[in-house]
Amino acid sequence: MAEDIVEGTHPTRMELLQIKDKLRLARKGHRLLKEKRDTLMMEFMNLSKEAGDVGEMASDQMKAARHALAVSSSLAGPSHIESASLSVEGGLAAEVEYRNVMGIQLPKISLEERLNAIDDRGYGLITTHPSVDLLASEYERAVDRMIELAAAEQSLIALSSEVKKTNRRVNALEYRVVPRLENTQKYISMRLDEREREGFYRNKMVKRKRGL
Repeated sequence: MAEDIVEGTHPTRMELLQIKDKLRLARKGHRLLKEKRDTLMMEFMNLSKEAGDVGEMASDQMKAARHALAVSSSLAGPSHIESASLSVEGGLAAEVEYRNVMGIQLPKISLEERLNAIDDRGYGLITTHPSVDLLASEYERAVDRMIELAAAEQSLIALSSEVKKTNRRVNALEYRVVPRLENTQKYISMRLDEREREGFYRNKMVKRKRGL
């Protein structure tokens, strides 16, 4: 048993009390970490489904955008599309917020309404083929979906990393720390009981020799 106990252990009553306190804290920490791991796993499963749904919508939207590109290319021509795209100004406005889940900051991206009006895109209304407007709208929607998907995937990565880290701690407590403390407590208790029996036996022998 000696090799399974805490190193440097002295079989004293003070040490026994300290080991009992450490064991109580280790068991409490193990319970709390298991609860944290279970909560994170539940969040991971829910977010996985959500990310899967967003991924499907992003894929469908990209198909719609590519279809619009094919149609516009056949109607207006690739050079006409390229010329219109070079005229577009502005950028993407988004607000990033973070949701706290068991101490983990998960990103949530809120996009501004950005389906631009026809006259806000920068290219000429008269000189640009109408199919380009549909093409621009489809790709704007596709970009929005891809950003939502990126935020969901980043959250999944953060959750997965924390689940693995928490699980390692749970296993360390369950299979190493707690058993070692339990063995140490048993070892100290056994040694103290042996000393008590030895002391009782010595006292009994002394009394017998004195004729008491």
